[in-house]
Amino acid sequence: MEPEAGDRGPAFRSLHSRCGEMKLRKRKSTLCVNTQAKRSRRRDLLGENIYLVLFTIALRMFNCFLVQTSFVPDEYWQSLEVAHHMVFSYGYLTWEWTERLRGYTYPLIFASIYKILHLLGKDSVQLLIWIPRLAQALLSAVADVRLYSLMKQVGKQEVARWVFFCQLCSWFTWYCCTRTLTNTMETTLTVIALSYYPLGGSRSRSSIKYPLLVAFACLVRPTALIPWVPLLFRHFYQERRKLHLILHHFLPVGLIIQE
Repeated sequence: MEPEAGDRGPAFRSLHSRCGEMKLRKRKSTLCVNTQAKRSRRRDLLGENIYLVLFTIALRMFNCFLVQTSFVPDEYWQSLEVAHHMVFSYGYLTWEWTERLRGYTYPLIFASIYKILHLLGKDSVQLLIWIPRLAQALLSAVADVRLYSLMKQVGKQEVARWVFFCQLCSWFTWYCCTRTLTNTMETTLTVIALSYYPLGGSRSRSSIKYPLLVAFACLVRPTALIPWVPLLFRHFYQERRKLHLILHHFLPVGLIIQE
């Protein structure tokens, strides 16, 4: 006579119990993985831990207010003064601008900020001085974080941490990274572009980011193209789908910049 469900032997009950535990553990593991992935996405900003990013931004903001000296005239005459003239139609322009030897890409960034402040009725002297520098400090913080990401790609985690530490402690970086200089912007864009450059082989799906940044850096300061010439040739040489790279990445960037 076959035993009822409640009278089945210990071997069956042990097997039934193990199967139930195995299924329960599997479902729990999947749920934990999904929860951890969601939490990880919430913690990420610029591809790194949000606390690291916020710390870097806060440090560069402090850096901005700490540096209150003047370095070279170009941090005013090649950026802020030109932007002020674009928005308020008065101010002194040096001969490079009167002869149209300079491009307006970099001053246009600050002119946009000035125009917004003007429309809001907040174009006081202090805001006109500090808001552009805070904007440059924010961009420098982004470059610092992307440098850390770059070093994690090419080296070990420990190496990336030391490079990040040296970057934040560099006295000359502290002195220049929040100034409204074309050199500062060129450096910032170059570092960010390098973090998207396919160092580990061909990765066409992400290559659109760095050509855009390189093109923008060249508009800000044409000499930015010099270090990128061999890197662009290297990417083209290693890329298997060369026509795809030209038509879908390099050519669209060239058309956008030309317009």
